[in-house]
Amino acid sequence: MSVRSTGRLLACAIMAAMIAASPLASAQAPVATAPNHGPADENVPTSATAPRGVQPLPLDVFTTKNFYKDKALWTDKRYFHCLSPRQMMDSYRLYGERPGYPATAPWGDCNVDYPRDKIVSPYPYKTAKAHYEALLAATKARGGPTVYTKATTPDWDGYYGRAEPVDGSGWWLWGTANQYPTYLSLLTPDYQQRMLQGSYHEAVTNAPQHTAAFCYPEGFIRWWSLAAQGGNFQLTMNPYQVQFVSGIAANFVRQVLIGRTHVQKVPQWYGETVGFWDKDTLVTWTANVQPWIIHSLFEFSGQMETVETYKPAYDAKGAFIGLDHEAVFYDPQAFVQPVHVKFRFLRQARLDDPNRRFSYVECLSNIKNVDGRPTQVAPSDIRYTDYYGRPWAKNWDQYFEKGWDKPESSDIPADIADLFK
Repeated sequence: MSVRSTGRLLACAIMAAMIAASPLASAQAPVATAPNHGPADENVPTSATAPRGVQPLPLDVFTTKNFYKDKALWTDKRYFHCLSPRQMMDSYRLYGERPGYPATAPWGDCNVDYPRDKIVSPYPYKTAKAHYEALLAATKARGGPTVYTKATTPDWDGYYGRAEPVDGSGWWLWGTANQYPTYLSLLTPDYQQRMLQGSYHEAVTNAPQHTAAFCYPEGFIRWWSLAAQGGNFQLTMNPYQVQFVSGIAANFVRQVLIGRTHVQKVPQWYGETVGFWDKDTLVTWTANVQPWIIHSLFEFSGQMETVETYKPAYDAKGAFIGLDHEAVFYDPQAFVQPVHVKFRFLRQARLDDPNRRFSYVECLSNIKNVDGRPTQVAPSDIRYTDYYGRPWAKNWDQYFEKGWDKPESSDIPADIADLFK
């Protein structure tokens, strides 16, 4: 590899490291794990045989010729080798070179599952509108909503890191805690099929379509996902707006417009969020969401809406330490009933911290689908973009200045060239 190529790869690596090590990106609090419910990395399956006492099915997702025709088996966790979606996602990456794969795909723990009744919403509302309006009516009955001035707005500004899910409810949305039949039981038939389609092509055909790999938008629900780091945010507030900015592969910008109503006519990647204050609790309603996917999990539709609450959390001495958050997801096209998650976000620094920054993310990728599979294309590929080598100038040179007698110049940026001095 040439010095020039090495320099550019090193530059990419340095930029990725800078993002990962930035004060905001690294603000994530240690994630507490519970037996069978924590991040899947701690329960990586290694056995190519079914657990003791579990009789494999004659046909499963790894041996089928057409999973669409196996719908009668989708309610059986053995059809999925008892793997969680996260484990299914990692199956080919970790074991795809095992002799006989995919028939020799690993098995997970068939006893692991997070209760479905804790995933579905505990509230009686069928729509986000009804939920939000009920909370607003209750607030008005108590003399609200609370109207703050610049001087009296709650002091929540700062940098936050996501802590463990409250009561473990967030793990299901990380794809680490549940058997496939539990997920499928939450989805309508069309969206069951879509979820299984994605998992099959990740684990069996090795054709994952991860949004970050292609620099696609993250999508609304990815804000709650583990890897997307949306929950490690910079928070700023004023009487009219509460703003969250975060991200690791792409930027999340979520704005709560206080006392407003929805006006957007075009769907937004992270929706349009309005809200009100019930004393020191922030209540929000997000609508007008662009339909998308949480890779390795499920797709959601343009009918996706949420009602969320943010409440201050205090330590034993009464000092503010962060925010307790609940989100209820309403999507009648994708979900058979509303679902919810709870998280705690810990404030780890105030905005006047001299070393904290929000590092804006530019997603730069040369991964393209080649014959249906994501592949890192070479500089010789017409689709390759040399982000650090003046790509605009290369276009002019190739199409308009070919054969010209031009003075020599270096297209390696000085700051990159300095690395090799």
